[in-house]
Formats: sequence, C-alpha cells, structure tokens
Amino acid sequence: MAVKPRRRGDHLPEDPRPSDAKLSAKRPVGRPNGEPSTIVNVRLPLTLLAQRDRYLDQLAWQTGLKANRGMIARRALALFLASHAAEDGRGGEG
Repeated sequence: MAVKPRRRGDHLPEDPRPSDAKLSAKRPVGRPNGEPSTIVNVRLPLTLLAQRDRYLDQLAWQTGLKANRGMIARRALALFLASHAAEDGRGGEG
C-alpha cells in the first residue's frame, strides 16, 4: 500500500512575526544614547554571578526599581577604577 506524501502548504500557521503596528510599540534596540560604548565579554565564576543576581534582587526589593546586570557591572567597574585612581593620587578619572 502506497503512502500519499503530505503537502506542507495544506495548513500554514499564522505568521508569528508582529505587524508593523506592533513593532513600533517596542523599545529601541542597539547602542544606548550618550557616551560611545562597546560590548565586552568577560568570563566570571558562577558564585560571583550568583552574588550579583542576589544583589540585583535586593536592590529591586529595596528601591522598587528594576536594575539590569550590565548597569551593575558598569557601575562596579567605574567605582573600582575611581577608588584606585584616588589611591594613586590622581584623584579622578585617569
């Protein structure tokens, strides 16, 4: 007994992509406004990432604001560099 092959075009699902009207409601993507920036990949231990995530949860609970992982990393690096510049006697950005 021969099996009739199925045609894929018999039932097409609805297009999962949003229409143009729905696209305009999304937030803009890409580089943020302000100072030029780039993406940096860093390998971090899982324990450090877990600490960071707990801190984000605590911050969101205390302030009611939603912070993201990138913001925390940028702020931590800026504070670290500023503290070392102050130790070296340079005072500010260096």
